[in-house]
Amino acid sequence: MRMDKKETDGRDFLGTMPVKKLLWKMAVPSIVGVMAYNLYNLFDTLFISVGAGLDAVGGVSVSFPLFIFLSAVASTLGSGGASVMSRALGERDYERANLAAAQTFGMFYATAICVTILGLLFLDELLYAMGITEALLPYARDYMRIILLGAVTSTGFSNLIRAEGDGKYAMYIWVIPMVANVVLDILFIFGFHWGVRGAAAATVLSQGISIGMSIYFFYLSGKSILRLSWRHFIPDVRLLEEIIMTGLPSLVQMLGAGISIIVVNRFLKSYGNLPINVYGIVSKVNTFLIFPVTGLTQGLQPIIGYNKGAGKTDRVRETLKMALLAAAGYGAAVSLATIVFSGQMMCLFTKEAEAVGLGGHVLAIVNAGLAFNGVQYVWAAYFQASGKKYRALACALCNYVICFVPLVAVMHHVCGLEGIWYALPLSAMMAAGTAGVMGKEF
Repeated sequence: MRMDKKETDGRDFLGTMPVKKLLWKMAVPSIVGVMAYNLYNLFDTLFISVGAGLDAVGGVSVSFPLFIFLSAVASTLGSGGASVMSRALGERDYERANLAAAQTFGMFYATAICVTILGLLFLDELLYAMGITEALLPYARDYMRIILLGAVTSTGFSNLIRAEGDGKYAMYIWVIPMVANVVLDILFIFGFHWGVRGAAAATVLSQGISIGMSIYFFYLSGKSILRLSWRHFIPDVRLLEEIIMTGLPSLVQMLGAGISIIVVNRFLKSYGNLPINVYGIVSKVNTFLIFPVTGLTQGLQPIIGYNKGAGKTDRVRETLKMALLAAAGYGAAVSLATIVFSGQMMCLFTKEAEAVGLGGHVLAIVNAGLAFNGVQYVWAAYFQASGKKYRALACALCNYVICFVPLVAVMHHVCGLEGIWYALPLSAMMAAGTAGVMGKEF
C-alpha cells in the first residue's frame, strides 16, 4: 500500500533524529503516561485503605493477579502488534502495518469477551487458588466482578499509537483516563460509600474513556498513518501467530508477576493477614517506583523496531546502550532512597504501627533489586522489539518464574518469612545476569 510523501516523512524522525534526543522524545511521554497509571494505583490503594479498611486492600491485592491477567492479554497483543507495525513502517510496508493493527484489535476483543465469561463463571475458584482468606473473599469478589464485566475496556492500544511515533497522544490516552479515575474514586468511595465496588466501577468507566480516545485517533482524527478497512479484520492466521509469538514475552512477564504474587501470598497465608496486607501495599509502591523504567522501555521499542526494519543496526545498538545505562542508574538511586525513607512511604498508606514497621522493612529489602529489574526490562524490550521472540520469552520467564519460584521456595524453607522477602531482589539479580548473557553478542 502506497502512502503519500508527507505521510511517510512524518515518521522518518524515528530513523534520522539523533538517538539521545529521539530516546528522550519517545520515552518522556511514555514515562508520564506510566507515572499517571501508577499514581492512580497508589491513590486507588490509599482511597480503598482509608475508605474501606486494610482488609479491603488485602482483598483487592490478592485478586490483583486476575487484573494483571487482563492487562497481560492487552499487553501481549498490543506489544506484539506494535513490534510488527514498527518493523513494517521501517520497511515502508504500510499494508502489513494496517493488517497488524486490525488483527490486534479483533483478537483482543474476542479474547476479552471469553475472559469475562469464564472469569465470572469460576471467580470464587480462581480467588481460592490465589490464596484468598475467608475474611478477604467478599472484597475480592465484589471488586473482580465489576472489573471482569468491563474487560473489553481494558486497553486503549497505546502501544500501537506509539508504534506510529505519536508518543504524545499515547501519553494522553493514559493520563486523561487516570485523572478521571482518581476523581471517580473519590466520588464513588467517599461520596457514595461504595467501597471496593466503587473503586472497580471507577476503573472500568475511566478505561471506557481510553477506548473512546483510541477510536478517535485511529478512525476520526486523521492523525493515524493507518487506513483500516473491513478486509484488514479478516483473520490472518500467520500474521496472528507472529503477533502472538512476538507479544508472548509480555504475557509471560505480566502473568509471571501475577504468579509471583500468588506464590508469595500462598506462603504468607500461614503468617496471617498482616503480611498479605503489607505485601499488597509494598507491591504497589514497588510498581510505582519502577515506572520510569517501564516508560523508558515503551519509548525505546518503536525506535528499535523501526530502525531494525530499516537496517540501521548502529542506531539500534546506541539506543540499547543508552537505555541500559539509564535504567541501571535510576534503579540504584531509587534503591538507596527507599532504604532511607521506607518507613515514611508506608505511613502514607496506613497508621497501624505494626503494619508500618513490617512494611518499611519489607519495602527496603524488595526495592534493593530495582537496578536489576530495570536492566532486565530493557533487555526484554530490545529482544521483543527486534523480533527475537524466543530470547524475549526466555528473558521474561527468568524474571518471575524460572529464577523466582524455586528460589522463594528454598529461601522460605531455610529462612522462614524473611526468606520470602529476600528472594525478590535476588531473583531480579539472577534474571538480569541471564538477560545480559543472552544479549552479549550484540
